[in-house]
Amino acid sequence: MQEIIKNMNFKPILEKVEYLRLDMPANNATINMRNWDEIKVERLRSDAVKVCLTRNIKPEPKVLLSIEATIGMEVLVNPTAYNSLENPEEYFKTTQVMQVLATHIATIIANITMHSPIGPMVTAPIPTMPK
Repeated sequence: MQEIIKNMNFKPILEKVEYLRLDMPANNATINMRNWDEIKVERLRSDAVKVCLTRNIKPEPKVLLSIEATIGMEVLVNPTAYNSLENPEEYFKTTQVMQVLATHIATIIANITMHSPIGPMVTAPIPTMPK
């Protein structure tokens, strides 16, 4: 297959951060901090797309905190090769673009939770897509 991404000059931009502080859990409560990522690819023009990664952190039961953060970047693409993709989201999941976004969003989450009730949350610097 022809090369799809034209250049590797990435500049991630923080798109959205939503942090909700919730109630404290009951004593000796067990909390499962679920985290997952979502990817969205949007066509900007014939030779560019915007790739966004959203990391969600939602506890079960709903206590302590809830976080949703989105980071994105514009990527120049080869229009012919890009148009031949069946599923752009699946393609970008395994590219260096996603690695850059996942690394940045992991740092952002750690910084946001630095002074949370549980301290900094270190999430994986790789995309964690639900099955």
